[in-house]
Amino acid sequence: MKREQYTSKSKALGQDLSMIVYGEKGYPVVAFQTQNAKCGEFEEKGMVETLAPFIDAGQIQLFSVDNIDEQSWSLYDGDKNARAERQEDYFRFVTDELVPRVHEFNGTSRRPLAVGCSMGAVHAALAAMRRPDLFQGCISLSGVYRSNHFYGDWMSSTLYNNDITAFLPNMAKDHPYVDIYNKRQIVFCVGQGEDDGIGDVRFINDQLNRLGVDHWCDFWGRDVSHDWFWWTKQMSYFLPFVLEDIEKTTAGEKFETVKKPAAKKAAAKKPAAKKAAAKKPAAKKAAAKPAAKKAATKTAAKPAAKKAAPKAAAKPAVKAAAPKAAAKPAVKAAPKAAAPKAAAKPAVKAAPKAAAKPVAKAAAPKAAAKPAAKAAAPKAAAKPAAKAAAPKAAAKPAVKAAAPKAAAKPAAKTAAPKAAAKPAVKAAAPKAAAKPAVKAAPKVAAKPAAKAAAPKAATKPAVKPAAKPAVKPAAKPAAKPTAAKPAAKPATKVSVKKNK
Repeated sequence: MKREQYTSKSKALGQDLSMIVYGEKGYPVVAFQTQNAKCGEFEEKGMVETLAPFIDAGQIQLFSVDNIDEQSWSLYDGDKNARAERQEDYFRFVTDELVPRVHEFNGTSRRPLAVGCSMGAVHAALAAMRRPDLFQGCISLSGVYRSNHFYGDWMSSTLYNNDITAFLPNMAKDHPYVDIYNKRQIVFCVGQGEDDGIGDVRFINDQLNRLGVDHWCDFWGRDVSHDWFWWTKQMSYFLPFVLEDIEKTTAGEKFETVKKPAAKKAAAKKPAAKKAAAKKPAAKKAAAKPAAKKAATKTAAKPAAKKAAPKAAAKPAVKAAAPKAAAKPAVKAAPKAAAPKAAAKPAVKAAPKAAAKPVAKAAAPKAAAKPAAKAAAPKAAAKPAAKAAAPKAAAKPAVKAAAPKAAAKPAAKTAAPKAAAKPAVKAAAPKAAAKPAVKAAPKVAAKPAAKAAAPKAATKPAVKPAAKPAVKPAAKPAAKPTAAKPAAKPATKVSVKKNK
């Protein structure tokens, strides 16, 4: 069977609580642990193994949850008012936080069935009797329901609401809950040898009879002890009857489909990737600005052209740079791979503008300009290719270092592998006459303007919300058990009392 454990911080309690979910579909069953125990107890004591046939068949989905009894019922020497308030906090956790989570994992708004043994039986009964609008009923085994077992003669309004034997006698026969109780499955069971609990179950039985509530209080034999051995037998005996009755009772109801939490987890991961992608361009922009400043200081002097030549190295270095630029986008998503082309053209757009200012300064030394053209071309082309998301930063070095580039014919050959090569040939003509430089500017400016916005549009679709998972319809509970099942009870059982 599928088993998943979840831990989350409760707002009502201000602390972390855990829950283990067994199975993927079926009627939701919430399991409360014995005194001071945590959510793994049902599995450790063999109850999950007992319920495995129901879970594997998709009849039930089991939700085993922590308790905080050590802060309320079991803290005998603590402040009684604080202890009672802490139990009420736990009850609010169950109704306000646990039930909505059960709906999410189960994928439906079906009211869960509450089950438990010993102190877990008390929590299950409180859930079903105090909030029958949220719970379909309870199977409570060997519970001790009177608060005076834990608080003595002390009582408060908060403790009163957490004591079934206190509020049931004061419930009027015309109370709205009486009608709801009759549409629920209420089961109490205790062994006749369990002195602490048998009196409480008899009292509850009498009060439910007074109110005319359909319920099942069962008293097993004197040899039945307060132990998991008997609780596993009792649970496997009562559950088929309860599931069958639930199917009949809720047949006319329509339950809503609730979105499962798996979709939320998938959606939460993608924005993180988006943030990481946004940080990288920022780093590149910051790195590109100082490079632009350095290039601006070198364009005016003749020695600057000579120093730039060794950096460009030989022609093969230019050819090697081109494949690297192409390789990086290939690893990334398809929308980003198209970005380098858009980034390369703005470099051409910037070149005519740059030619207007530095031409006067660098026009005389034509012989020295040729090596500079070789050096400048790879720099301008390499930066946009390395990062598609930073066209603005890549444009600045091209503006300041491309002044000598326009005069050299070799620039067209070295830049041939890139999209910027063709405009570079057109831009070389303006060195002889200033007029063609004016004509080339409008043509180049028109294209990059439309394409420069492309990277922004392309990045948005990269993160798509995860598809909503299909909600599997809940399997119907098992077919009616045969009449032979009730006979499977232990021979030592003294009496079975089912009040209808």
